[in-house]
Amino acid sequence: MIDTNPNQALLSIQGLEIDYRSREGHGHVSAVNGLDLELRQGEIGCLLGSSGCGKSTVLRAICGFEPVKAGNILLRNTVVSSPSTHLAPNQRRIGMVFQDFALFPHLTVLENIIFGLHHLPNEKRAPVAREWLKRVFLSNKEKAYPHELSGGQQQRVALARAMAPEPDLILLDEPFSSLDVDLRERLATEMREILKSNAITALLVTHDQFEAFAIADKVGVMADGKVLQWDAPYELYHKPVNRYIADFIGRGVFVKGIVQPGRKVHIELGELALEEDQIYEVGQEIDILLRADDIVHDDHSPMQAEVVRKTFRGADFLYTLKLRSDVEIFAFVPSHHDHAIGEKIGIHLVADHVVTFSD
Repeated sequence: MIDTNPNQALLSIQGLEIDYRSREGHGHVSAVNGLDLELRQGEIGCLLGSSGCGKSTVLRAICGFEPVKAGNILLRNTVVSSPSTHLAPNQRRIGMVFQDFALFPHLTVLENIIFGLHHLPNEKRAPVAREWLKRVFLSNKEKAYPHELSGGQQQRVALARAMAPEPDLILLDEPFSSLDVDLRERLATEMREILKSNAITALLVTHDQFEAFAIADKVGVMADGKVLQWDAPYELYHKPVNRYIADFIGRGVFVKGIVQPGRKVHIELGELALEEDQIYEVGQEIDILLRADDIVHDDHSPMQAEVVRKTFRGADFLYTLKLRSDVEIFAFVPSHHDHAIGEKIGIHLVADHVVTFSD
């Protein structure tokens, strides 16, 4: 049975460094540099970053497919990777779900799951496989072949196959990348429910923040081989530790503000209250992060902005608006407010939480 002690650090990565030999064959290129993170029993973690940031390399190192230059990877307080220690991949009790799901096309759904249960006696393999099909809501598909399933169903089969041997940790490499954009967030939510209901600890990598936020308890924003912030999605969105994360998470822009007496800051759109931990001098110029959900369409507002771009998203438009100062901001506006490019609309500020940075 899986140990469900919530206080146990199931995965711990300390000062991880991984190098690759350069393409020219001279010297090495740093892929991961000083990376730290911790994932507790039953948590779902996510490494989020753009292509080439090192997130998939970290997954490969956890699996045992990449040697490490420095640092340690520990599973249940046991070092499995370090410069002097390397436990073989098949000894790490790790399950893997690949981008293309890697299902065997000539095997049925049931047979695909049974394939990973060689450690069980023959008579127990099919019952265990059927139990995991039940847990991913595919009991009626055991005789189907992968090509007869939708992308989301194939994903659930791959997840069941990875979970059936009851590994300590499930790793998911861009698990939604081959699916339609409209399906990704819904399937991420479904996957989270499956992992949570089975007390599975998991770590995935993705470049899509909506997927990350839909599935993960903790998200690590990566850049240049480092985790810049490892935190709950809410904290990443509302309390980014640096400008890179503030700009990467959510859709927003920085606007200039002047600190006023009474812990206020004045920007072109009005006045905002500073948080208790935001300490600045009166008169100081600071940068304020404004996201699309901080701006509300208001036909009666005297504050006007020009529509310079718009993207129809079904329930709403994402408008790019130009203020009198020529600064451009974003706003989500309900789709029944269909304004033309060049038209001026009324807006007002509704920012409840202020993200600030000084020079």
